[in-house]
Amino acid sequence: MPAEPSIDSPGEFPLATVACFDPTTSGLPRRHLDDAANREFLSRLAAAGAQSLLIAASTGHGHLRTVDELEAWFRSSAKADIGGAVLMALLRPEDRPEDNARLLRTLAELHYAAVFIRPGTNLKPTADDEAVADNMRPLVEMADEAGLPVGLYSIPDVSGVPLTADAAARLVQGPAGERIVAVKVTEPDFETSTLRFLEHAALSHLKIVQGWDLHLARALRESPRCGVTSGPMSFAVYQYLHILQCARRGDWDEVAYAQKAVGALFASMQDDPRRFADLQRAKYIMGLGHPLTGEVSTPQSERVLETLEALARPADLRRLARSLDLMSNGPYHQRLAGLYADEQ
Repeated sequence: MPAEPSIDSPGEFPLATVACFDPTTSGLPRRHLDDAANREFLSRLAAAGAQSLLIAASTGHGHLRTVDELEAWFRSSAKADIGGAVLMALLRPEDRPEDNARLLRTLAELHYAAVFIRPGTNLKPTADDEAVADNMRPLVEMADEAGLPVGLYSIPDVSGVPLTADAAARLVQGPAGERIVAVKVTEPDFETSTLRFLEHAALSHLKIVQGWDLHLARALRESPRCGVTSGPMSFAVYQYLHILQCARRGDWDEVAYAQKAVGALFASMQDDPRRFADLQRAKYIMGLGHPLTGEVSTPQSERVLETLEALARPADLRRLARSLDLMSNGPYHQRLAGLYADEQ
């Protein structure tokens, strides 16, 4: 069971949250959650130093799961031994209100710390700020009724439309808006997304968490209000903890160098530089199974591993290899272990 949540204000929102992979088993056409591997994965992330874990975000293909599958994932995660870490969850406006009400009751019963809400996939591509806010508001109000703090989430790669700063402001200033404590921004252009959230007067009290990881170093330096909710942290936990330690002491040169190494792996999983990387490739390398409805090829895995092995700085290579070998049982365990063996 996760720790009792304590996110009553934006100032209490965690600096860094892992957007967690979904360990899978069985075969196509649709794989299933591997309950034991899920609990072990979350336990190992927490033991490594992760203090906050987000369940059902994009890296884990939670957007593709049925409501029943999401509930199973939420319940499995709550059984993990994560010490003092907290759990968060992502919900979807396109699901039926009665299903989201059930999930919110479950999350409250299981002591989840907060719930994230993104624009629904049922919005038109031309949806304006008012339509986006209207689409998300019912879930914000339902989360308030369940007693759960809310994080807003912009991820147009999934939703089809972004959550703009003005749309977020409509939600903050509307019913149950006081429940909103953070905004997660997963967009490729920093100036037109993260920076606008930071500069918007109506959002000045919120935590702004960077979701497009290539912008993390800039976000952390830009404002003390910035944090990160990271999919790559699922496969690079030790590197991210190093980055955050360096940021705390103001070593921005080292933050940039370390982030560049993560960026190289991120790019090795991108088929289109304008779209978020296919992190399911890293999930497979870690021994957490294939994607929910697909499969990772050997050339795709090799591209990631060859990029890792070509990193210029040995310390980056060791931290990232150790992170990718977190489970110690993946298909590339021996190869990865050999890359960080000298630090044992």
